[in-house]
Amino acid sequence: MPFNITPSMGINLDHNGLAGYYDGNLATTVTPQLGSGVTGDDGHLYKWVKASAAIVAAVAPGTAVTITEPAQTAATGAGGFNAPVAGVTSGHYFWARKTAL
Repeated sequence: MPFNITPSMGINLDHNGLAGYYDGNLATTVTPQLGSGVTGDDGHLYKWVKASAAIVAAVAPGTAVTITEPAQTAATGAGGFNAPVAGVTSGHYFWARKTAL
């Protein structure tokens, strides 16, 4: 499990769910803001995004995804980031891992 080394407290880079990371009440505004980035202990950039379509599970390092800006939504595609190995349900928030250091 990667952990955050950027000076931000409490970020779980393995989060993958319908609720925003800090809000278990399904608020309409998510914190951190979509598109926020942090660096994990593995040296990779992780970007906070929302799945615009279902992303299937895959072996490590996970399914390749494309991130659409400025919406910061992710879907399967060759975009330089990977989704979690377990896959992501459409509409869920997750930290996408940049494939290149």
